[in-house]
Amino acid sequence: MNRIARTAQTAPWWLNPGVAVLLIVPVTVAIAASLTDAQYRLEYGTPKHLTPATVTLCLVAALVLATAATLMITPARSDDESAIDDPRTAGAVRGAARVLFWLTVLGYVAFAASGIAGGVRLSTIVDTVATQSNYTNSLKEQFVTIPGITTLTQVGMAFVIVALYSLRHRPDRVLRVQIVVVFALATLRAFLLTERLALIELAVPALAVAAVGAVASRRALHRTLVHAAPFLAVPVVFAVFAGFEYSRSWQYFASRTDRSFLEFAVLRFGGYYATAYNNGQVQLDHGTWPGRLPDGSLSAFWTAPGIANLGLYERWSAPPPLDAQFMLERFANPEFNNPGGLTTPFVDFGLVGGLVFFVVIGTVLGVLYRGLRDGRITGSLIYPIMLTGLADMPRYLYWSQGRVVPSVVALVVVAVVLHSRRRDRWRQRPPAPLPAPPPETVTTGAHRAVKHSLGRQPVLR
Repeated sequence: MNRIARTAQTAPWWLNPGVAVLLIVPVTVAIAASLTDAQYRLEYGTPKHLTPATVTLCLVAALVLATAATLMITPARSDDESAIDDPRTAGAVRGAARVLFWLTVLGYVAFAASGIAGGVRLSTIVDTVATQSNYTNSLKEQFVTIPGITTLTQVGMAFVIVALYSLRHRPDRVLRVQIVVVFALATLRAFLLTERLALIELAVPALAVAAVGAVASRRALHRTLVHAAPFLAVPVVFAVFAGFEYSRSWQYFASRTDRSFLEFAVLRFGGYYATAYNNGQVQLDHGTWPGRLPDGSLSAFWTAPGIANLGLYERWSAPPPLDAQFMLERFANPEFNNPGGLTTPFVDFGLVGGLVFFVVIGTVLGVLYRGLRDGRITGSLIYPIMLTGLADMPRYLYWSQGRVVPSVVALVVVAVVLHSRRRDRWRQRPPAPLPAPPPETVTTGAHRAVKHSLGRQPVLR
């Protein structure tokens, strides 16, 4: 049995998009729905707006997505025509990883240069790390984004994915060091700029790629750990969240609450999900108006370079009666500003359009997951990024954000290169040798002499 067939038959169950969404959404919806109005006001500084109808709508959306994804997952294929593990493309995978690494580093260098130009000094960073206090987020204002250049930091996701596949072909010490460097840069960015997502969007795809490789391991312990990963990940994710929250908000609230840090972290962790659903209800109630164009579901388009500069959304869409920030200040709490990923398509497209949106997303996820499971190039490269969107869907639509575009574009280019390399290698194969003549056509000299003499015998009448 080849490697691709083995991997396809033993893919981790939790990578299935239908399973993943049904693991995440019901639990987070239950947290949001179970809190009372008094708890929302006391813990999160906002009234409870979430209604039973919207809770049902979110569950239906999750079910529609899961169903559409499941319908696209056909039985595993055992051929390796487009396998990501094909040794004939190993050199191209390794070369792509190197290019993506240096593009990522270039983005971080530009980011650092913008911070220095904005007044950030090494002493500023050391002081922030030493005091563990970045709640005011003043550093974020000093690191100015340079369109098209600092955006290259987002290529780090593509690098990690391609690098891990390259390491499956053969060990590479330099590549391992480069992976550590990219994770270290993302961790520093997550801390200084209070951008935890910069680390999450590296860790989740890395976990997916590593799980696909480890699930076929001959060691029973590795297989057990892979299949138990979702349950093992919960305390790890909470620990990472609490660690960042210690410097992000605890330094401010420690003197303003009588709770322990653990209690504070638990409430804060649940609050990010509860307030996201609550804000989704606010958007449904107050975020639509005549002439409004879809916004959050198409954010990557409206914020793309050129389109954003021209202000096309502001030109084409009817102006909002309430500014988004003012809406949060009036009806919710601007400190918890996640818009809610499950309600955003319904705000943009209405009830029917929102359900169609989730059918389309579920179909795409199902096709890409099938490719990952079967070891196909495109699915293996892109689905790990899509998994991040599934994990973050209760908070907001990750897939529609502009930060996803650089890595997706980079991975599509890598996929095209790998496919072309496979086609070139296939064309360069030597032709198969001609088959040997059948035994009955082989004659010796003696046989030919006998046939010749027989042919000269007179015919008896």
